[in-house]
Amino acid sequence: MNTWLWLIPAAPLFSAALIVLFGKHFPTRASGILASLSVLVSAVLTGMLWLSSDFNPAFHQQLWTWMAVGDWNVNIGLSVDRLSLVMMTVTSWVGFLIHLFSVPFMRRDFGERRYFCYLNLFVAGMLYFVMADNLILLYTGWEIMGLCSYGLISHYYNKEKNVYSGRKAFVVTRIGDTLLAIGILLTFTVFKTVNLNEIYTIASQQSTSLWLIGAICLLFLFGGMAKSAQFPFHVWLPESMAGPSTVSALIHAATMVTAGVYLIARNHVLFNLVPDVTWWVSLVGAFTAFYAATCALAQNDIKRILAYSTISQIGYMFAALGVGAYDLAIFHVIVHACFKALLFISSGVIIDMFNHDHDIRKMGGLGKRLPWLKWTYLAGSASLAALPVITASFFSKDAIIAATETGHLGWLLGALGLAGALFTSIYSFRMYFMVFNSENRTAFSEPRYLKNNGLPWQMKVSTGILAVGSIAIGWMQFPNEWSFGPHLFLPWIDSQLGTAPEIATSTGLMLQVVGSLVAIAGVWFAYILVKQELKQGHGIGNCQFLNSAWYIDDLSKLTVIRGFKGLSKLLETVIERWVLNQAIVKGIAAMLSHSGEAVSDVQSSQLSRYIIMMIAGSVLLLFYLV
Repeated sequence: MNTWLWLIPAAPLFSAALIVLFGKHFPTRASGILASLSVLVSAVLTGMLWLSSDFNPAFHQQLWTWMAVGDWNVNIGLSVDRLSLVMMTVTSWVGFLIHLFSVPFMRRDFGERRYFCYLNLFVAGMLYFVMADNLILLYTGWEIMGLCSYGLISHYYNKEKNVYSGRKAFVVTRIGDTLLAIGILLTFTVFKTVNLNEIYTIASQQSTSLWLIGAICLLFLFGGMAKSAQFPFHVWLPESMAGPSTVSALIHAATMVTAGVYLIARNHVLFNLVPDVTWWVSLVGAFTAFYAATCALAQNDIKRILAYSTISQIGYMFAALGVGAYDLAIFHVIVHACFKALLFISSGVIIDMFNHDHDIRKMGGLGKRLPWLKWTYLAGSASLAALPVITASFFSKDAIIAATETGHLGWLLGALGLAGALFTSIYSFRMYFMVFNSENRTAFSEPRYLKNNGLPWQMKVSTGILAVGSIAIGWMQFPNEWSFGPHLFLPWIDSQLGTAPEIATSTGLMLQVVGSLVAIAGVWFAYILVKQELKQGHGIGNCQFLNSAWYIDDLSKLTVIRGFKGLSKLLETVIERWVLNQAIVKGIAAMLSHSGEAVSDVQSSQLSRYIIMMIAGSVLLLFYLV
């Protein structure tokens, strides 16, 4: 398999190139089929890696030398270990299901070929990112995803607000990209290499200054925070809902938003050396999980609810990373990919069924019209809420909350996690009850892809598999406190990432009970809130403070954007207008003009004046020589 690693990211990349170069000669539908098959190739090859390695992958392929300066060189090298294989599996298989769903969903839609080209390139970028054996290739995949996110969020570019959303996402994530680039340059300065394994070997010898490693980790952290939409860099993600719902599914579930989590987990050797930095990782994650959950409570746009949900769930992953529970963070990445992809692609159908209206207050009764979608969406909502035992998220998110208790100020981290879990359960089932229960409050429309028997088979297959994953994937790893059941994933990944902090069995069981009660209570609260909201015509969705996300976005516009514009105006006035134009440009012009006039005054055309000047000059020269 070492000789075939290149084909895993190359298959979707080659497909994207074919669509760009020859897509106009294909039938429009062929672009979607070609794009889906190419990602399926990547997914099948990734599956073969599992089987050919006896679940102990150690693959490496060096393709060619990309750049060389003296003894230093950067190779196009791909490496697969346990961590990268897990991320490749999530990216390729969930990405394929999103592609499959997109074939009927985007049929005859605006920019269908361009959509599938970007979608393929997005998957290829993520695969290069997780398979890279050096920081330069890793950063290349990172930047490919940034480019594709801009193109896909702005997919419907005939509306100005959609272009603004794509531009906002690109600019905010560009801040993190710049900081990550500085971090990579500092890493090379310190370790004299960009090869990841060489960096970890040198760092583990503890011969490097810890403050330099801390600076590197902080730069990596800020880069990951921007890409994974952690507070305060989260402001771009709710705006990214401008693209098709399937785009949101790919960004949130399988590619870009999880890149920050992978970046920190991949560099866990460095982060373990600087506990002061890792504590900030956990604090940022726990606060973001709580903050975004409160914002989702009062959102009425179904996609914005899911957007804040993603911010919150990624926050739990960051909290786990910060306390050294890298294995739990990756476990939650897998679970989150299933239920978030399911919820987003399903929301696309929901929006189409209600005449492209995103407001859940105007929906209702869809369960009778599309029972398949009702049950699969219920599986996703239940997993998002982490209902006990029957959902995958219970086994991953509750374990993260328990692990945060071992960190510095663990009581604070745990409290933020439990509060976020309560709010998550409330908003996930508020959304579900509003959409599928009661009577419909808006007449249904008939999307072009809807068949007599409901959804097309591609949509049923995608949502069905993701629903099963949202429930059953958690069963491969029961809590460590349980002496029965399977314990497969964590021991397997721990050999690379290390073991999560251990807590007392009694404490773990107590937190599981509390977490279960919180999740169940959230469903009950959601039922009461929805009932009152429908009866009174207003409810928590009218809370302006939460609906406006604590006014953080408005504050950033007031301070950062207006401040930047004010600074630009100041520089234009002081530097450009006064210094450059007035002092330098006009000053030099005036000096040359006056000097020219002075010289011209000497040229009087009078011979007697010229003779007097020659005599005076000769006298001065004689005095100088004497």
